[in-house]
Amino acid sequence: MTMAEIKPKKVLDQEWVILMRAARELGLQKEEVRTFLRQDKKPTSTNVHK
Repeated sequence: MTMAEIKPKKVLDQEWVILMRAARELGLQKEEVRTFLRQDKKPTSTNVHK
């Protein structure tokens, strides 16, 4: 077997897997999650670490 024939194993971040499963259970579509993650967020006092 050559290196080209060996498919690399995908390693997924388990926290992301859990979050995506939760989103699916809530009925969110993949595109809705993508849109949310791509939103430009303005820093607020609640999400800025000092």
